Amino acid sequence: MKNIIKKFIGIIIAFSMLTFVASCFEGERNITPPDDKANNEIELYPIAYLDVNQEDDMEKFWAQTRKDNGKGGTVSHDDAHDYGFVDSVWHTLKINQTDVAVYSTRCGFDIHSFAWIDILVNGEFEIDIELSLMQGDKTTCVVLPKKSQVNAQLENNVVRATLTEYGSYSFTFDESPEMALTLYVGQKLDFEIPEGYSLEYLEPDTYTAEQTTFSESNKVYYFKSGNYDVTSIGLPSNSVMYMESGAYFRVYQDGIGDYSAALYNTGTENIKVMGRGIFDFSKCIGGDAKTKGVFSFSRCQNIDFSGVVSINSNNWTLCFWYCQNVKVSQCMIFGYRTYSDGVMFSDCQDSYASDCFVRTGDDGMEVKSFTASTDENCSTKNVVFENNNVWTDKGIAYGCIYESVHDVEDVYFKNNAVGFAQSAWSDHLGVCVIQMGSSKASTWQNIYFENIEAYKINCSLLSVFNRANNDNEGGLIKNIYFKNVSAKHIEQTNLPLYALNIVIKINNNAPSTNSRIGRLYLDNIDYAGILITDENINEHLNCNISEGAAFTTNNIKINTLV
Repeated sequence: MKNIIKKFIGIIIAFSMLTFVASCFEGERNITPPDDKANNEIELYPIAYLDVNQEDDMEKFWAQTRKDNGKGGTVSHDDAHDYGFVDSVWHTLKINQTDVAVYSTRCGFDIHSFAWIDILVNGEFEIDIELSLMQGDKTTCVVLPKKSQVNAQLENNVVRATLTEYGSYSFTFDESPEMALTLYVGQKLDFEIPEGYSLEYLEPDTYTAEQTTFSESNKVYYFKSGNYDVTSIGLPSNSVMYMESGAYFRVYQDGIGDYSAALYNTGTENIKVMGRGIFDFSKCIGGDAKTKGVFSFSRCQNIDFSGVVSINSNNWTLCFWYCQNVKVSQCMIFGYRTYSDGVMFSDCQDSYASDCFVRTGDDGMEVKSFTASTDENCSTKNVVFENNNVWTDKGIAYGCIYESVHDVEDVYFKNNAVGFAQSAWSDHLGVCVIQMGSSKASTWQNIYFENIEAYKINCSLLSVFNRANNDNEGGLIKNIYFKNVSAKHIEQTNLPLYALNIVIKINNNAPSTNSRIGRLYLDNIDYAGILITDENINEHLNCNISEGAAFTTNNIKINTLV
């Protein structure tokens, strides 16, 4: 079998309001099946890992996410664990009668199972799913996102379905996240060395940071299938990190003062991280005691990051700081620990994240703007999140989040989905969120949430939250567009829920003029079957506005866009 890597100059992504050019590399993976392969003949490549731990008691396994807070309650267990995922005891999976390994990992409220299969096919395909439930009795199965239009038949605890597209599919039962399984269907890649690059193979083993701080450019660092104990991997400019299917990285913390991320780059360009690898961060301390980072890229250009599964992040997971031309795709991120945000762009420009599944212990996919730089060009601009699926246990799903030292503009959250949004501990949480306030001089504008579906939520659907805690905090939010956003099911909690939640909180001695909210557009907002209109908006709107703050409900424009 051969794969042909086609050269390209740029990937042009056109939007009605923005022409966004993501020119990441001279070459991109563009898989063309062999000419001699019969149409619709499918070859399957399930991904499996060696020496995966066993755990029969899933309740005990999940209970390790919580610990006694010493005050009669519990808090997130952010300490180290030996491992983060186990062989599933709930599911067996066959695809076209081929056995596919299923694994289970801890999340904030439940155990989440996952599997990955790559396929090689010429043209369109159909694969038949047979998912058996080994414990419990379920009566219904819904495959998320709903827009995939996958019809699943559940009979005698066996689910049957047919898939015809690449991407992530979450099999859920009885309108609950309990015992959910997410399957990623990817395209089989056969790696070819880029022209002019040399090749270095790495064998499964234990590596120190010195051994994996690579310095030679124009090289492929090729990690073979198997188990690796690593602490930090550094890549130079013009290099590729390729991971064979089944590459399993168990990240360890090298001493209490180890601040290095497990995979990092600073000031580099033209980096590819690709293939199929899984990283488990369980052995690293999280929460307020965290030191070690996860995946961190700072002041980089032309980064292509794909094909990674991340387990139990101890810190913000996939972070890009003051970078340009970043492309993130085909990743799965699971976590429960404090601060385990999913994909974050801060002061990044011309960057793109697509086709990922994220379920974390904090926010899902977000932009910020608080890189420590006085460069006048430091801002977040021209960033797109598209075709992603996010579940939330503790934070928001998609949004622009709080830290805003610099400006943010032209950010698109487009054609995304939310499975279960279960965050209900604060009124600022929601599915699509603008939440800023750390600099009164910053402006966040031209933010688009478009074509976003949520299956079941117990937080607000839309949230615009601006707060100031001191004289320096606040900021301006304006020209925020919510279009074709829907929530199918609303689950009431102790906090009141709204289609649109607007909060300006002025705390301490912050002047009310520090926090300003301008024009908000709501078009075709479906709130559990209710279309939001001028006539019913007050029934589904919460405005918690501090006295003297600059906002009026006349700034809300409903169903006005063409």
